Amino acid sequence: MLHKLDDIPVTVTLDQALKRLAVTEPDDVALISGLFGEAKRIARPKALYREAFVEEVSGRRVRIDGFDFESDVLAMNLKNVHRVFAYVCTCGTEVDDWPRGEKDYVVSLWLDMIKEMFLREADAFLRAHLKSVFGPGRLSSNNPGSGNAENWPISQQAALFALIGDVKGEIGVTLKDTFLMVPIKSTSGLIFPSEADFVNCALCFRENCPGRRAEFDKKLYDKAFCKIS
Repeated sequence: MLHKLDDIPVTVTLDQALKRLAVTEPDDVALISGLFGEAKRIARPKALYREAFVEEVSGRRVRIDGFDFESDVLAMNLKNVHRVFAYVCTCGTEVDDWPRGEKDYVVSLWLDMIKEMFLREADAFLRAHLKSVFGPGRLSSNNPGSGNAENWPISQQAALFALIGDVKGEIGVTLKDTFLMVPIKSTSGLIFPSEADFVNCALCFRENCPGRRAEFDKKLYDKAFCKIS
């Protein structure tokens, strides 16, 4: 069954936004205050998910509800997992379609960062919801295209969207020919129970990524790609 969460509260504050954007100059603070207030009023973050079941893990192939995925990392993480939650979270089309026509690069960057904060609220809300409804315990996730290209190829977004269902009709997120999502401030993947916290960043080589949430883990990388038990 497909589940939609479209009543996600936007609780991020102006102070949190200013800190995230590292804005301190009075004129910039005044500008951001106005932009943030309007964006927060418009924003309707959303999440869509489907409970699904792992039918087979063979080599690097994982079959979930009849859909096949190819990924060493996914196979490693789902080897002893039976139930997953296929999902898409988004900042929402409402704030993404906000017709500001902004030409200033820095202001556009600030707006993107604000949308990113709304997306993170949707993601956190979804995880809290899953824990409350299903009680799966500690949760981790895999995301197509996150980290190194070979971790879980972004091209498998197509199969993931097919597994989930009518993503566009339910929450307005579309998949481009490049497998990127619109709104761009959206995320998709599989959430699964895991005793050890898995973070995609732990398998990523990019040292200076601004979104890095964990250090590269050589031991975990070897386990995923060199089949070390």
